[in-house]
Amino acid sequence: MLSLKKLFSDRSGNFGMMTGLLLVPLVGATGLVMDFSQALSVRTELLGVADAAALGAISEGSPSYKAVQAMTSDGEIEIAEKDGKKIFLSQRAGAGASNLAEVNLDVSMKVMRKNGAVTSTATFSAEVPTTFMRILGWDFVPISGTATAMAGGEAKSYTDFYMLLDNTPSMGIAATRKDIAKLKSLTSNKCAFACHLGYYDNSGKFNEDPNSTYIVARANGITLRTDVVAKAAEALIEKIRTEMSVSANQYRIAAYSFGKYALEPGYRIDKISGLTLDMTSASKATGNVALMTTDHDWFNDNALTSFDTSLSEIGKEIGGNGGTGSSAADPAKIVYFVTDGVADSLKLGKSCGGSWEGNKGRCLEPIDTKSCKALKDKNIKLAILYTTYIPLDGDGTWDSLIKKVFADRIASSLKECASDDLFFEVGPDDDMQAAMVKLFVRSTSGTAGLRLTR
Repeated sequence: MLSLKKLFSDRSGNFGMMTGLLLVPLVGATGLVMDFSQALSVRTELLGVADAAALGAISEGSPSYKAVQAMTSDGEIEIAEKDGKKIFLSQRAGAGASNLAEVNLDVSMKVMRKNGAVTSTATFSAEVPTTFMRILGWDFVPISGTATAMAGGEAKSYTDFYMLLDNTPSMGIAATRKDIAKLKSLTSNKCAFACHLGYYDNSGKFNEDPNSTYIVARANGITLRTDVVAKAAEALIEKIRTEMSVSANQYRIAAYSFGKYALEPGYRIDKISGLTLDMTSASKATGNVALMTTDHDWFNDNALTSFDTSLSEIGKEIGGNGGTGSSAADPAKIVYFVTDGVADSLKLGKSCGGSWEGNKGRCLEPIDTKSCKALKDKNIKLAILYTTYIPLDGDGTWDSLIKKVFADRIASSLKECASDDLFFEVGPDDDMQAAMVKLFVRSTSGTAGLRLTR
């Protein structure tokens, strides 16, 4: 009895005993933090993979793209679900140094079309192996997460598509910076533009002016911006015919230019191809669009580009309001406008949003968005492909009338003119055809407005 009393009253070695008793919970708490931190890190990584899968399952070019387009009613899209799951697992497998490959993972995808919108949801649950927490009997930490993407738009949209191609003299600039330098080196006045000078006689024959720099460009294999636009438009229409149309009557296409030759005075648009389901003929006609000809230099004071007229005239051609796109009898209507964005017209007695030149009312300015609003107010979409207006330092018109006055408003005005999210810019060395296809897909397909929602 006495020995037990002495034992309990003995204070020596208490620190060691206390440390021993506290060591287990301290190690456990530290391990708990480390294991949970690892689990949170894995969850964050898996949420990124889920985002990619949700978006990829319904993005442009995915196997589900045509399936969505072909749907005539709402419902589940199984091919998109399989594709999304495949994207998820392939991303997980390629995670490299991360711990994703070691995680016990369960993945599910749900892709639905409802009321014209397509929703893609990637859901995962997993068990992340522990290290320190095994001491406490926990072999893993459960985690889960969800990512949702949506493509707002109709699945199968019937659309009348009005292509308006700017073929005015400024589009006669050489297509690339290399071609610009080449053309300038070949012309006596160091001109980067192929001026198409000449006149049509009563028989319809064109009589080329021997001083036309267009001749120089053609003789030396120099591609012009208007050539690139015409060929890209031709290729786009052919692609619509062969790859993008779900049914033979889904899209109708019409094509217009600013005119085969310049008028004095007055402006117009020329119908290249009337509204048609015949993509082959529309493609061929569009590919033949050439640079506008002028009778001579400074014809109509070189003021040959009226956006006010072209947009007003295309509105008359369309007639009526844009529809819902739900049927061939109620098609959506889209103006697909390709331009370098600088208006150049005679506006004597009117206002000019840029610079005046000469005494006859020549106005150089960015597009007046009032003309665009008139179309959009009729539920007609405006898809605008801006072919960058190339600065030509040393050129008097650029230096004094554009660069210092409104150059910074060319692109922004076109963007304001375009319908929401339907403005693209393509530079002189960019892929014009790829840009045209992307803008078409965005303006007409159900994948327009693709975004993560959660």
